[in-house]
Amino acid sequence: MNQDVKVKSKSESYGHVFRELKVGPVTLPNRILFPTWQLNYAETDGSVSGKLMKFFTDLADGGCGLIMTGCAVVAPGGIPFNRVMHIDADKYIPGLKKLFAAIKERGAAVGLQMVHYGRQSSTSVSGDVLMAPSAIPCPVMSKYDPQYQVREMTAEDIEYIRNAFIDAAGRAAEAGADVVEVHACHGYLLNEFLSPYSNKRTDAYGGSVENRARLIVEIIEGIRARLIDRIAVSVRVSGDEFVEGGLKPGDFKEIVPMFEKAGIDMIHVSAGVYESMERIVPPKSLGLTPHVYIAGRIKQFSAVPVCAVGSILSRGLEGADAVLADGKADLCALGRAQMADPYLVKKSRAGREDEINQCKHCNSCTFWTTGDPEVYCAVNPDYKKPGL
Repeated sequence: MNQDVKVKSKSESYGHVFRELKVGPVTLPNRILFPTWQLNYAETDGSVSGKLMKFFTDLADGGCGLIMTGCAVVAPGGIPFNRVMHIDADKYIPGLKKLFAAIKERGAAVGLQMVHYGRQSSTSVSGDVLMAPSAIPCPVMSKYDPQYQVREMTAEDIEYIRNAFIDAAGRAAEAGADVVEVHACHGYLLNEFLSPYSNKRTDAYGGSVENRARLIVEIIEGIRARLIDRIAVSVRVSGDEFVEGGLKPGDFKEIVPMFEKAGIDMIHVSAGVYESMERIVPPKSLGLTPHVYIAGRIKQFSAVPVCAVGSILSRGLEGADAVLADGKADLCALGRAQMADPYLVKKSRAGREDEINQCKHCNSCTFWTTGDPEVYCAVNPDYKKPGL
């Protein structure tokens, strides 16, 4: 574990984890978040499946404070996998309404993350020429997709995408979400606009930091204008892209105030793009909490709560409580840890850490790197790979 994050002994209570947190109009029961994860558990039409229902309600039963569902695509084009969640049409509202109600009745807050995959999508899967701020192929996806094509977005395309995100937020609110999250990290479309690494435009949406942030700002403003204070708005960013010429933590000194002025209630700090995949889902070789310092740096620029993520993988909640105690973040996202055991929070609170199915930090759950059809887990019997 990074030396700047000290772990408490198991005998101590998790006093920082189990404090309520106000995020816009929503009060979270604790400081643990399940981050949006592309599970590939949805039905092939993008609707909520029984498998998704079980996965998310288990997390709610297990005590997680805020469960982010998704990644839900806001437009039919640019889809990388065949079983992603959708929020691009009203027909998805009933299924989401059922899912959100089931999560909330178990005591957790629920969110939905909205995404467009941009140049990191698949032409073969979507059947479309991919859209991006600039016609620069993704160095990773272009190698794996024999039909890969990407084009620069027009002004009409930008308006379409802006409205798609705003409309998706409206649907999420109608379905009962407490939080909507604008996915602007990991090299997907909105991250592509924000980053000088992938945005080489010369119009109002390229060049300066203000121009590169413009589309995200307009989306946040549009959501806030439509929904007022009915829902909390989060934005997820790659605080460091770990590529030459990409975003670094210091860039957010200008970016965060723009997002706050537009109306965000929380900023969720991740890292990496496809070219630095090891930063999106950090392997064991990077150690524990390798990206907490990025969240801590960005927290210096932020007036709204900041969420940290990335290998916060101690037994129980010791690591998360230490991050919060050190003031590096206001809440912690535990993805793989809660995939391994969705009851991690409840077991920890009861002092039953020895009963937790501990994440092995093996990353066999990252199906997009292993070639598997969906997320599997090496230690959770409900999600083990068939035949193992």
